Amino acid sequence: MKRTLTRLAVALLEYLLGFLALAVFAAVAFSAGAPTDERLIVAFKLGAVLAGVELAVLLVRAAPANRLIVGANAWLLAGGLAAFTEQWWWLKGYQHLGETSLFLSMLGVGIVATAFTPTGFVAAAGPRRKVVLASLAMLLAVGLAAMVSVQFRGDVKWAAVLPVIALSWLNRLAAQAVRKGWP
Repeated sequence: MKRTLTRLAVALLEYLLGFLALAVFAAVAFSAGAPTDERLIVAFKLGAVLAGVELAVLLVRAAPANRLIVGANAWLLAGGLAAFTEQWWWLKGYQHLGETSLFLSMLGVGIVATAFTPTGFVAAAGPRRKVVLASLAMLLAVGLAAMVSVQFRGDVKWAAVLPVIALSWLNRLAAQAVRKGWP
């Protein structure tokens, strides 16, 4: 019982810390209403530093890293690098794409992970066929999230927050299905 509670607590902590950089970015950028260019620059710089720390922690663990978190952190790192090096064209691209740019980053990570890692987009060990099917389902879900973000562009809750939460839960379910051998 104690071991189960410990595993549950660790899983919850990893889940909460996993999207910490993205949450801090959102809080800094959007806490005072529509983000200004200055707040976005500060948010990307701060988010990138936290994303770098998160990625370092994720990559030294024995378990495969959550690909959604890797995608979000890659998005923050690219935005932060652009902010630190004053590559305004990159940030303008993010601004033009809106929240969709986050999902495109996740989609890129998912495609690479599905094609080149044994645990796929879902980061779960299991029969290759199940890993690929679960990963394809996640790729489809991220694609749908990107379409939702286009439809609700500018409304952070509907264009980013709720789709990220839904993807996170779907990813956990897909990974569990692979590990337990569900159809």
